[in-house]
Amino acid sequence: MDIAISAIDARRLVSTLLNSPIAPGRYSHFINVGTEHIIDALDQNYFRGELADGIGCFKYLEGDYGSGKTQFINSLAQRASEQDVVTALVTVGAECPFNSPAAIFRAIMESFQPPADAEGADRKGIEVLIDSWISTRIRQLGAEPGEDVPDLVQRQIEEQLGGLWKGAPDTQMAGALTALSKRLLKINCGAKESVADSELIAWIRGDNLRSTTLKSLGLFEPVRDDNAFRRLKTVVAFLRTRMAYRGFLIAFDEGTRTSSFRRGSAKQKQAIENLLTMINQNAEGEFGGVMFVYAATPDFRSEVISTYRALQDRIGTVAFSRGSPLVPLINIEEANSEEVIFRIGERLLDVFSKAYSIDWQMALQKTNMKALVEAQKDRLFETPKPRFFVYQYCRFLSSQRDAQRAISSEQASDFVNDNEPPLEGENE
Repeated sequence: MDIAISAIDARRLVSTLLNSPIAPGRYSHFINVGTEHIIDALDQNYFRGELADGIGCFKYLEGDYGSGKTQFINSLAQRASEQDVVTALVTVGAECPFNSPAAIFRAIMESFQPPADAEGADRKGIEVLIDSWISTRIRQLGAEPGEDVPDLVQRQIEEQLGGLWKGAPDTQMAGALTALSKRLLKINCGAKESVADSELIAWIRGDNLRSTTLKSLGLFEPVRDDNAFRRLKTVVAFLRTRMAYRGFLIAFDEGTRTSSFRRGSAKQKQAIENLLTMINQNAEGEFGGVMFVYAATPDFRSEVISTYRALQDRIGTVAFSRGSPLVPLINIEEANSEEVIFRIGERLLDVFSKAYSIDWQMALQKTNMKALVEAQKDRLFETPKPRFFVYQYCRFLSSQRDAQRAISSEQASDFVNDNEPPLEGENE
């Protein structure tokens, strides 16, 4: 299969995979195999449908270490981005402990990313999202950002941004977003950035900041646990109503953090309460057009969720299938098989071919791939997880670049034993 990746992106992807055994970020979709039917269903039902109508949803993604949860989330985010859905991918851990709504808010604000074709799509942050919309809007109105933007264009955009927002979930955040939008419009029209702009951005992102400039804008209260979700709702509503962003994918990837909090501890209970708040209020339409995804390992459901009836009821026990595409539970383990491993291998052969203009001897390399997978199965006593296979197979293909040669089962076994992946990291 020929995948649509450029030579330079293929080399970047190979470099990422050789340097670290984790999902390769925005390149993940190029080697994503086995979950296309799930992503297609989520795309059709939500990214092309309900999110644009302001209807939100929650998905619980389950899979063991190395099974491809982070890979799935990145691939889902790519599809969302192609449909003009804003994404925010957050790793739950030391930087974002899930027991703190304020920490969750800050992590989302710094992770917001514009859709694929938008200005600044490679950068992240709430200010990037707003600035991207403004520069795109200027171009849509027939001008170019800079000192020569006509006054009429500026006035049209100012009118769309609107003025005072009465009835916002959080009045201070509504005022801050309006002020920042108007400042970024001025900057796109030739004004110079100032320290006050940086303070405003930091306050909106959730930094614990106070200043006379912020006070003059009516911003005297930094984000706290008791106002964080109101502020998140305000941000989402502002982006939807004033900038017409059609939907949001906000994903939390727990990685190896399932034992972050002692079972039954106050912190664990608060983390579960936070998750329930997002699920319940999103179901009631309070966020509007948000798909929340929470990814964790099976022990989180068996050891933690099972003790919280309300959360267990909302996730359910029926996993995604072609007959039940809208249920909250997605079990990624069910998408993994030996056939999927071989298909991933074929994708990697294609990526290496594009990266280095290699003309693979396909019959030889497929025989080699089978030998490696058999050696991995002997080593692991099971079909290898995608992470384990990808880590070793990329190293094997790198060794075959200059001289392609067949390997025996003994050589395959030696290679597998000599190329043990590093210990589990925080992400898949």
